[in-house]
Amino acid sequence: MEKDIKLGVYKILRKLGVNRDEIYPEAKFKTDYFFDDVDWNCFLFFVESKFNISITDDDQKEMVTLANTIDVVDRHMHSIHPN
Repeated sequence: MEKDIKLGVYKILRKLGVNRDEIYPEAKFKTDYFFDDVDWNCFLFFVESKFNISITDDDQKEMVTLANTIDVVDRHMHSIHPN
């Protein structure tokens, strides 16, 4: 499932204009992608829509890097569809 999450998040970043070469797990939204509040809110909207989850304020505080974001989405997905 994590591979599907990773691919989905990568596609969202591409949709928001992030170059393929700039997408890597340690990338930070604010310093590497220069996301402002509008970019961030669009990203969150796409993530919530794509994976049918709700991201809390606490989740957002964890979502500093791309890897953190994938972990947060993965945790939500496992709570919805436990194995």
